[in-house]
Amino acid sequence: MLKKTTLLIATTLIFTGCNAVDEALNDIVSGDVDTETIKSKDKVLIINEVALSACAIIKTGLLDAGDFRNAEILVTEMGVTCATYGKTKGDPNDIDTACRELSLAVWLENEGHDIISDLGTAEGDRACVIGGDI
Repeated sequence: MLKKTTLLIATTLIFTGCNAVDEALNDIVSGDVDTETIKSKDKVLIINEVALSACAIIKTGLLDAGDFRNAEILVTEMGVTCATYGKTKGDPNDIDTACRELSLAVWLENEGHDIISDLGTAEGDRACVIGGDI
């Protein structure tokens, strides 16, 4: 319940456009996760052009679908690559590859995910990095 409330508050505040609020919410979503945390995971998914709130929703959807175990999320600047996390870039359409890099639009189109219904609202200037175990 607390996670859902935090996510709702975060989503509401993000759309206000306030940079200070955005940075504070980034800390809430990513927590203590850093590059080293993601490097230690078996597989990594990098989705570019994502709003902070959309990244949290994507992580929840991946966990619910069972695509990632022990998932950690890092919201960071765009431009990070699989190499940033010590992984080799694989086929973006293969969910079992060690690392995938996609834009939000391509991820939604190729994966058929329906957890985000409004692409315009979900798009942003961040990279959503999700690391998980097999």
